[in-house]
Amino acid sequence: MRSRSHRSAVAAIVLSCAGAAALAQEDREGLFHWGHAAAFGSGVYALADETEAQVVRLPFAKTLREPGADRVGVRLLLPLTVGVQNLDEEQLEPGRPADEIEQAAFMPGVELELSPLERVTLRVRGQAGWGKELEGVEDRARLFSLGLRSRITWADAAGRPSLISGLQWAGSDPDEAERRALIRLTKAVEFDIPVPRWEFRDETMHLKPHVLGDWFYRPPSALAFGDADSGHVATDWQVGLAAGRETGFEVLGFRLDSIGIAYRSSDHRYGIRIYIGSVF
Repeated sequence: MRSRSHRSAVAAIVLSCAGAAALAQEDREGLFHWGHAAAFGSGVYALADETEAQVVRLPFAKTLREPGADRVGVRLLLPLTVGVQNLDEEQLEPGRPADEIEQAAFMPGVELELSPLERVTLRVRGQAGWGKELEGVEDRARLFSLGLRSRITWADAAGRPSLISGLQWAGSDPDEAERRALIRLTKAVEFDIPVPRWEFRDETMHLKPHVLGDWFYRPPSALAFGDADSGHVATDWQVGLAAGRETGFEVLGFRLDSIGIAYRSSDHRYGIRIYIGSVF
């Protein structure tokens, strides 16, 4: 019998692919380097030869120890990203197909979850890996990411709101290009609202709406492996709604806590994505 963590990983793959097939629009001037995809998720990213790839992140993960009131939870992170050329064949050099896999990356790591206070949850993660362009200049890159995320929940308040904050640094060190790094600051508010008249297999369903903002910065050179630039480079906003229940439910034979759909927008890009669980 497959474990719950295995089922969740497979379901995440299915839903991530579905989300990548939804509406998406990008402006090349706002694209990030493909090396950041393993840390920041699915989207359109710039390749070294000035083309671009539609990248899907497959969030493989396995829970090694469940978190508890007096113990730290441990998850093994095994995200895989795969990118397909985002341009049409007439926009590419002769003989280069538009439907080939352009990029692949693997950045394993570990995430720790703990609750130092009754309504506070913290997640700390570290990852390191490697990626490669499979077409064009075939550039390779070493990838790194460090992140901290917190959630404060007011369980007795109306709507059971949670304030979510996050700080993540992602670095990419290509063989044939300059080193790059970005820092992402995240702020979000998520609610957990039971709907008594809506039941699934005799259990009350919950709606989980959220509003989320991501601010991306180029860090000072000491943190950016020599990147000379610094300052704010992009802001993304996201509004979404998930549905779930306390004991979860099954979709396509896999057990999930909740399933959501979100609209994401910035000055350079917008799109609809499907996600599972909380935005935390």
